[in-house]
Amino acid sequence: MKNKKATIIILFLTIVLFYFFNKDNRTIYDRYIVWRNPPIPAIVDLADKTGMNSLGRRVFFASMPSIDDAEALNAYCSDLETTMIILGCYTRGRIHVYNVKDERITDAKYVTSAHEMLHAAYVRLPKNERDTIDILLEEAYHHASKNNELHDLMAEYAQVEPEQRYNELHSILGTEYADLSPELERYYARYFTDRHSIVDMAARYRKVFKNLEAEQTLLKAQLDRMSVEIKDDSSYLETMIFWFNRDVENFKVKKFHSRSEFDAEREILIEREEEINSLKVRVDAGIDGYNKLVEEFNGIGGKIEYLNNQLDSKSQTGVRTINRVE
Repeated sequence: MKNKKATIIILFLTIVLFYFFNKDNRTIYDRYIVWRNPPIPAIVDLADKTGMNSLGRRVFFASMPSIDDAEALNAYCSDLETTMIILGCYTRGRIHVYNVKDERITDAKYVTSAHEMLHAAYVRLPKNERDTIDILLEEAYHHASKNNELHDLMAEYAQVEPEQRYNELHSILGTEYADLSPELERYYARYFTDRHSIVDMAARYRKVFKNLEAEQTLLKAQLDRMSVEIKDDSSYLETMIFWFNRDVENFKVKKFHSRSEFDAEREILIEREEEINSLKVRVDAGIDGYNKLVEEFNGIGGKIEYLNNQLDSKSQTGVRTINRVE
């Protein structure tokens, strides 16, 4: 009798589990994974600072995220053949985030966490719902089509991962663009308590680069103007020196009719020599000033290179440099 009751209970539990497992098998599996692999404090911090709600946290933690240094990240994300900066990836069901350490751009680590979580969320969507979201994403992309950065980014993805267009838009728009439709805002609210705080993070760390690039742009314009001035002055100086030297030689062999004539022409040559020396001082000062600005320009390039390396050890971003004038 006891065996019969036990069999009935086991059968009942099996039916209940089967029902719930088939009703929402991914949710149960995700909860099991999180239960078996509780997140460490550093991972919880990523979820906290990006405002992931209960669903967002479950998807994120179930993807067993890791914070990786360059070598590990490049190994995990090695199947991504792209020249773009790689801050993280969602591959083989797991999230990997680059360990950005520089405080000026540490927001990138949090934005990447949210970005990769949305990849994991996207693949969990039922097909009919995903199709609906894809339409909204396409509309949002066209609305932002004047954004050259987004256009160029999606063109790059079209080359390396054409089948992932909507998956990428789902993460990019969700973490980097504030002006979305009410329908998309309601959708993203499933995962975040305040999506716009992540958009602000993305803007903050990118502003560090934009400010440095703006400094370089201003310096480049100033250097271009100085270069033209230096070339013009140098060319004029060479001409003055050529004619001065020729006239000095003529002065040496010329026969003068009086002392006053000699003194007058000699005075003219002295004034021309002083003018030449004055112009030479100006040219030398211009070159010194130019070279100082070149050092400043190249120093900013070094900062950009350093920060790019802080974001990705495989960064292909070149450093703009200018040669000194000797």
